[in-house]
Amino acid sequence: MNWRSILIASAIGLSISANAATWSETTISYLRGSNFANSFEDNNRSELSFEHASGFKYGDNFFWLDVSDSQSSSRSTDTELYGEWSPRFSAGKVLGFYNKDRLVQDVLLSGTLEFGRSAVVSRARLYGFGLDFNIPHFSYFQYNLYIRDNMDKTGTTFQSTFAYKVPFSISKKIKINYSAYVDIVHGEEGTDSDSTIVEAYWHTGQVVTLDLGALWGVENVIHTGFKYQYWNRKYGAKSGPVENNLKWMIKWVL
Repeated sequence: MNWRSILIASAIGLSISANAATWSETTISYLRGSNFANSFEDNNRSELSFEHASGFKYGDNFFWLDVSDSQSSSRSTDTELYGEWSPRFSAGKVLGFYNKDRLVQDVLLSGTLEFGRSAVVSRARLYGFGLDFNIPHFSYFQYNLYIRDNMDKTGTTFQSTFAYKVPFSISKKIKINYSAYVDIVHGEEGTDSDSTIVEAYWHTGQVVTLDLGALWGVENVIHTGFKYQYWNRKYGAKSGPVENNLKWMIKWVL
């Protein structure tokens, strides 16, 4: 399955879930950073990011797509595309043990499709289980443990993914959101013999934004702030670069 097929499948899944959604949020963000670790000469890049999250009767769904481009090159080969689609199905809601007030609210069946076109081809399918936690002051706190199957390399490994969000207010008009994810790939994929080895790695995105609309009484429409992205070994490439990247961003909620 190539990345175009994955993108089409994700779009179909999104359209189905959107029609049955009990809640949803869609955003478009523009980001600018100057410390991208990549194989191109220019580390100054702009990103356009599309995100969609929604819930349905028996689960939830998250999709995001990033397109990044060098600011000093017009070559189409310098454009990077990366996306993920992560549907989850609630065992708690199906079997009747979901409880939003308990520390562990829910147990879910989790899956993710990763697809991308960049200096390193990325196609992976992940499947496993998730836990949703009820933690004071957090809008959500999720943990997912996956079996990770890279479709372009031999072997499988495990991946842990944490995602969480904390909103807080300094005053009635100054509202700030802190959100983050952490991905930890626990083992190697591929082999040394065919030069496809991918080593264990972890990366995180930490986002702090100010709700600009709240300053004039229109909340959750436009946000601005920063995203800090860190990879200890980008793409898991053997002896791969460390990315330590602070990006300015502006986000529109559709």
